[in-house]
Amino acid sequence: MSTTVIDTIISNQDDESLIWIVFKKMLFFTLLMIFAPLTSYFVSKEFIFDGFFNMSDRSSYISSVIVTVVVIHVILIGFLVVAFREDKSDKKKLNKKD
Repeated sequence: MSTTVIDTIISNQDDESLIWIVFKKMLFFTLLMIFAPLTSYFVSKEFIFDGFFNMSDRSSYISSVIVTVVVIHVILIGFLVVAFREDKSDKKKLNKKD
């Protein structure tokens, strides 16, 4: 039976520290997914599109939603980058131990 990278990491590290590391990252990205899109929507609508550019209501709504969608995609890409970098660093650590 072969062991995976995750099984080896879990067996090598303290279970509680691994849980806290994962919890902190998930909490960070969860809070970011909740607050960043809401903040970007209202800030871009009220201050940028309505305030600075004096756009109509309909245009400012559409533009603010576009900004919000871009923010959500940036957060998701950031999460994926963090996840893949963590996986690569774990594999490197495993190869150094062998």
